[in-house]
Amino acid sequence: MKLGLMLYTPEKAMKIGRGFTWIGRFLEKIFFSTKYGLAKAGIGIPAEKYLAASFFSALAYGSVFFFIFYFILFFRDGAISSGNSVLAGLIGIVFALVFFFIHLIYPEILAKRYASGIEQGLIFALKSMLVQVSSGIPLFDAMVNVSRSNYGNVSAEFGKVVKGISSGESEALALEKLALNTRSEHLKKTAWQLLTSIRSGASVQGALATVVESLSGQQVRAIRDFAAELNLWILLYLLLAAAIPTLGITFMVVLSAMSGASIGPEHIIMTIAGAAAMQFVLIGFVRTRVPKVYA
Repeated sequence: MKLGLMLYTPEKAMKIGRGFTWIGRFLEKIFFSTKYGLAKAGIGIPAEKYLAASFFSALAYGSVFFFIFYFILFFRDGAISSGNSVLAGLIGIVFALVFFFIHLIYPEILAKRYASGIEQGLIFALKSMLVQVSSGIPLFDAMVNVSRSNYGNVSAEFGKVVKGISSGESEALALEKLALNTRSEHLKKTAWQLLTSIRSGASVQGALATVVESLSGQQVRAIRDFAAELNLWILLYLLLAAAIPTLGITFMVVLSAMSGASIGPEHIIMTIAGAAAMQFVLIGFVRTRVPKVYA
């Protein structure tokens, strides 16, 4: 298993000796939330070893970029200077810090990706369970069928519940563990709803119907909110794609005529490149705002 851009696999990270884990212990005091991120992501590495591996991985990346920019500056000037060495060193430190930050947030990214995978198949799994329970199939058998079906991470989560019940746990206890350990807020609410119905003796079918209706309503509201929000982003995109570059070039031409400064092709290219970069950033941002709807 590869941990994103980290140069260490979990197996190699676990083999970091005691002579270097003091670095991880020191960093753990600063980044104390790392152990919770690792637990959420299901990465079975102690926080001190993960942080030590992150430190050495970032140090390696920083060293690589230091030498790259050092040689670039050397070939540019044709000589070794203290200024170029300092500049290359600063660039290496910046890249090392950037990669260390990426390593720090990677467990949270994995946890969110896993939760997104759960929510992708959750509504389909719950609708299947609702149909089965409505036709008289017990809740346990419905969860067994879901765990054996192709609902992605949802099947894996319900598989843990089925395994717990099969080993002697009650349905209530297994669902409580699911609610406490799952990384998806929607699945957590679903588990608590089912747990409340079991303990109170209420209808499980009604609880499932309520959860499915609630999830469907949330998706409809998310689509409606995004549609209203999208009008603003369309207007902003038109400004960045057409209005601002056109007005900017016209403004530069007028200034050049008044001041006598010349407008060369490089100014036009820089304006177009800047507008394209802003459009790229805006499109990427809007894509992150798209609601994940699976119905």
